Amino acid sequence: MERKVIIRNVVCSLLLQFVTIISGFVVPKVILNYFGSNVNGLISSVNQFLNYIQLLEGGLSSVIMAALYKPLAEKNVNKISSIVNATQLFFKRISIIFVAYMLGVAFIYPIFVDTGFTYAYSLALVIVLGSHLFVQYFFSLTLKLLLNADRKVYIVSITQIIIILSNMIAVVAFAKLFSDVLLIKIASAIIFLIQPVIYGRYVKKHYSIDKTVSPDNAALSQRWSGFGINLAYFIHTNTDVIILTFFSSLANISVYAVYLLVVNAMKNLVVAVSQAVTPSLGKSIATDNIKTANDKFELYEFGMFYITTIIFTCGVFLITPFIRVYTSNIHDADYEQYLFGYILTIAEMVYCYRDPYVSVSYAAGHFKQVTKYAIIEVIINLVLSIALVHNLGIVGVAIGTLISMVYRTIAHIYYLRENILMRKISIAIKKFLVFGLSFIITIVGCNLLFVDKATGYLSWVVLGIKTFIICLSVSSLLCYIFYREMLEKLVLNRLKSKERKV
Repeated sequence: MERKVIIRNVVCSLLLQFVTIISGFVVPKVILNYFGSNVNGLISSVNQFLNYIQLLEGGLSSVIMAALYKPLAEKNVNKISSIVNATQLFFKRISIIFVAYMLGVAFIYPIFVDTGFTYAYSLALVIVLGSHLFVQYFFSLTLKLLLNADRKVYIVSITQIIIILSNMIAVVAFAKLFSDVLLIKIASAIIFLIQPVIYGRYVKKHYSIDKTVSPDNAALSQRWSGFGINLAYFIHTNTDVIILTFFSSLANISVYAVYLLVVNAMKNLVVAVSQAVTPSLGKSIATDNIKTANDKFELYEFGMFYITTIIFTCGVFLITPFIRVYTSNIHDADYEQYLFGYILTIAEMVYCYRDPYVSVSYAAGHFKQVTKYAIIEVIINLVLSIALVHNLGIVGVAIGTLISMVYRTIAHIYYLRENILMRKISIAIKKFLVFGLSFIITIVGCNLLFVDKATGYLSWVVLGIKTFIICLSVSSLLCYIFYREMLEKLVLNRLKSKERKV
């Protein structure tokens, strides 16, 4: 049963990421084609400022997920209701604060940034872009956390697939019919109202949430410890664009946003697997089954390294050729940035390598203990990005992100050994060496074997297939040499599962 749940969640999560990737390329392309790089950069910049409201959440999502694992496993309806009620109350308060913050951004942003639109139009655009976050906090997030914690990730994924596909169709249609970016974003805001409706109906039908139960504020007690963690994630996803807003141009922000679009697509494919597996690990840790948690983590860690290496090794070699093709008809900014593409992709590769170690720390509820690592990561990223952006531009902010990622990865590996699963550090070091060797061999081999002649999507796909075959072959061969037992364990588990069905 557990295996079926994980597989169902993984499949739906991956399907969601594929849909997200398609939409992620279609929507910005429409914006670039109809409105240009400056408008695309403007939307990216405004979204980053609005996302600062996530700091008020203070990492509460991870805290709530950890708090819900045990009562869900024990089917303790009263405890579940008290946690849900406390969470809903907290997010409603954030929603009220967000409205004030959004209005502040709407009135102030057009004063300091040349948007290319009238003041009133820019103000309206900020408010419309912020409406999605308001809906998320006020109506959706509590229900989404409950479903994820109860390993109903597939429900969340299917709902988001419906919304993303609807939004993509609306963007394309409205761009052709009206050529007004404000109307496009209004349509998107309306479509996102579907999310709380679906979540609400499902939770009402399958859970007995008692709204009269007193809120369990104790379940939120670790939110301040989670604040530093949430801040680190926010810095990771938002600081670069904010720094570029003040020290660069909207055109360069657009370049950064387009590259980040591709890198995030790769990252989300990997993280989708992690998010589908983490609730099962959390359940094992919550019920004090450390041996089971260790066994699951071994396969989880190996699988994440294998998937990350293949996806991001191909990404390092293929990202700039793809961006060149993707922006071939866009001439108001320089999108062919090889060095920036390499560094940014490697930085997110490190993020995915560390994800298993971070996820287990959260699943175990060790937010207070690991906050210091998150804070140090913030400082490293912020200081280096500001120091390097003057001379290196977007390359400088990418370097700051990469170095901060490396630090926190090392810190979490050490913490996991000392405090949760008691694993030897040499286990992780070996994986980094083996999969690092795979990365180097593949990149060197592809540069020697293939000449980048991608001038269209078809030629890029051909280059991508060749690169993928090389990367898959090298990674699989090295895994067979160094992790043969792990591979056999995965295969045997699959075969045994099939035999039971027969």
